Amino acid sequence: MEEKNIHDSRSCPVEVIAVILGKKWIPTIIFSLYENEELRLGEILKKLDGCSKKMLIQQLATLMDTHIVQNKKIFKNNTVESYYYLSHYGKKLIPVLKNIKLLGCEYQKIECNK
Repeated sequence: MEEKNIHDSRSCPVEVIAVILGKKWIPTIIFSLYENEELRLGEILKKLDGCSKKMLIQQLATLMDTHIVQNKKIFKNNTVESYYYLSHYGKKLIPVLKNIKLLGCEYQKIECNK
């Protein structure tokens, strides 16, 4: 199956977001950053049970490429600490993801925390 070019201006705006959010781990990464404001790579990895470091790095690259997540580097004593956090666009996705979650819970007929 051919992956859609999310940077193509002729793409349907709904499909563009659906392609991004449809990637494995992306919604969980976004929620983790929303709940914690900013996290280092290892901290995010601990929150994603079953996700490999390689997969996390790939998904963070996608999120940074689409301007949903940003990265800042802090230099301390000859070391670099790298932190990930939601951008303005990433924060705008939170209400959408919360509604998708509630709809999924309703569909599955399970209790969900908001």
